Amino acid sequence: MPEWNVSIDAARRAIPGEPVRLGSRAIFSGRLLGQPLESETEVVDFQPPRLFATRAIRGPRLTTRFELEAQGDDTRVHVHVSGDVPGGALGSFVAESFLRKELAASLDRLKLLGESGTPDR
Repeated sequence: MPEWNVSIDAARRAIPGEPVRLGSRAIFSGRLLGQPLESETEVVDFQPPRLFATRAIRGPRLTTRFELEAQGDDTRVHVHVSGDVPGGALGSFVAESFLRKELAASLDRLKLLGESGTPDR
């Protein structure tokens, strides 16, 4: 995931060698708004090759859902992120703005990786 997700510097499975499946967990380290952060997520929906969803159990309390839809030779990716952030309406506005920017950059990098096999870092 660090290969394409601009917010993540390192990722590891909570149980080394465990396959990705419903209930499996991963631990990520990276930066959020310039601050170091470690989070842990759990797979809450997994239907390869079209659906993958996680929820954070440590770190920012976000649920993220990726749905892949074949469109001829292309794939459309639908992403839904939800969760609670501190700071009320202002905190929500700042978080949404930041997440949109980070997600767009990550999906651009993922597209490059899928098309060329080598992401720019």
